Amino acid sequence: MEGRPVLSRRDLHGAPFVAVTMQRTALALVLVLLLMSVPPVSAEDPVDHTVIDTDTSVDEDTAYPGDITVTNGATLTLSALASLPLGATVTVDEGATLRIDGGQFEGERVSAFMSFSGMASSVVLPVDGLSGSTTVRVVMHEALSGNEQMNISLDGGTAASSPEGEHVDLQIDLDGSASSVVLNVTHLHPFPFGPERIELVDASANQRVVEAWDMEGEGLVLTWGEAAFTLQVDGRLDMTEASLLGADLRCNGTCVVETSQLVGSAPVMVADAGSMTVRDSTVLGSRTDEDIVAVDDADLVYENNVGTGGWTDNWIRRLSSREVRTNMPGALIAGADLGYLGSKSPNAFAIETDGAHVADFSDVESNLIVEWMDGSGVYGSESGTWTVSAVTGWGTYSTSVPAPWSTSVQLDLELPAIRVVAVEPEARTGDANVSLGVMLTVVNEGPVRADSPVLECTVDGEAADTSPGYIQLATYGGLDPEQEVQIPLTWRSVAGSHALTCGVLDLTGTNLESLENLVAPGGATSSVEVSFTDQEETTSTPFATIGIALVILFLGAAGIARAAGASGAAKAYDEDELPTVPEQMVSEAATEGPVGPETAPWDEV
Repeated sequence: MEGRPVLSRRDLHGAPFVAVTMQRTALALVLVLLLMSVPPVSAEDPVDHTVIDTDTSVDEDTAYPGDITVTNGATLTLSALASLPLGATVTVDEGATLRIDGGQFEGERVSAFMSFSGMASSVVLPVDGLSGSTTVRVVMHEALSGNEQMNISLDGGTAASSPEGEHVDLQIDLDGSASSVVLNVTHLHPFPFGPERIELVDASANQRVVEAWDMEGEGLVLTWGEAAFTLQVDGRLDMTEASLLGADLRCNGTCVVETSQLVGSAPVMVADAGSMTVRDSTVLGSRTDEDIVAVDDADLVYENNVGTGGWTDNWIRRLSSREVRTNMPGALIAGADLGYLGSKSPNAFAIETDGAHVADFSDVESNLIVEWMDGSGVYGSESGTWTVSAVTGWGTYSTSVPAPWSTSVQLDLELPAIRVVAVEPEARTGDANVSLGVMLTVVNEGPVRADSPVLECTVDGEAADTSPGYIQLATYGGLDPEQEVQIPLTWRSVAGSHALTCGVLDLTGTNLESLENLVAPGGATSSVEVSFTDQEETTSTPFATIGIALVILFLGAAGIARAAGASGAAKAYDEDELPTVPEQMVSEAATEGPVGPETAPWDEV
């Protein structure tokens, strides 16, 4: 092919090719050496992480490049402006102290906007020192779409209708005598929106910026976005004549704020083991509905402060979780007058969790708020109740207690406790298959009334032949606490020695099954053994005995009569001549039965 060189084997393997290869090898070695000279990159660049491990004072404005850690035993004292990049974290370790004395700690970019509340709002803008043709730029927190149907105007200046974009520019001529102008806004937008700042520039390039948190007017609500940086205090924070701007302040240790400002740094979270003191200070701007949140048993002192106000509470006490445990499976747990403003009445069924019966009420935050001070400075607290109830075969039971400010409460259902204390047969012997009287003594040892428990009796583990077969306590009017009742019944048994055992009817398969030891303490009670014998065995022996006795009596009487007759005739007889009783007479005497009472004295019972 013309224009394309033809390569020979020499071209491929000769000197020119070797020279090129050596050049490439040298270049590769240089690259390897360069890569080896570059230090490894760690997940956290130490250049951007400032560690304070000795007592340090900062009295000049300082821009920190990244995170700051004050270690155990060290104190960092700030008396100037210290700024941090967006997303940085300042950690005060346990045993360390951060002291802001006359200084300011702020994030690089604080996210906040002034929301237009309702359909009409106004903002008073300071213009002292400005003159001539002045541009007023309203920088919105989010870009306008035009669907807000917003009309915006300056008193004495220009106006705009349904504007679009990230900002709105208006014009006004100032003569230098005015101290303020009013920006008016009307709209039909259903969601919060508004400016994050307003910039004013006059004809001489004099500039003034009004941040959202500095805006004043009517129909305005300051709304905060994400924090600019995080300040986590595991040790101690002391603030005096200082300010904190745009922080997510988490107080796990001890925090003392006096005559200072927390701007865009709320809510301040005070952990269960933490302590927070705020005196003579201002807390302005919260990302939630409260300035300070004390969790569980956190210590909180709040005196003579100015909060964000409005619908934002000065502080609340919120439980980290809330559950009620009970002894009754499937019981209904119901609350009344709980949570914020005592307005909550949650209810849930107890479910088995790790062997316990638990109802969890942690899913709704307002259920967890037990104490608060609203934006007007009015104190309030929860004063509610918990009630556990259950429907059982014995009746419906419920127990109520005041609701404690606790993450977990044990609320056991009060139930009757039925015990058969005595089973007393009327005799220790009896006829088989013939009713024998028995008296049961039953007591309710529980704290509540027993309406309809059922008792049963058994013999050797099998159902006993009693009347009634099942003893319904409802038939006897139930049992009040500590009340005792005697219940008569009859018992029939086969021959042999047996004991009658009576107690609460088997609870297997009922919701009282797991509480058997509570509702039926001690189990069943047995009687003494009763000896039952068959009636045929007890009646045959007496009749035979009576017949033999009658024969003996008759023979004796006949002999006496014979002797008396012989004496009257004065005739002597030899012993061999004594008369004998004819067999016919003996037979007749035996068949005619006894003469005299129907029952012999020894047969009487």
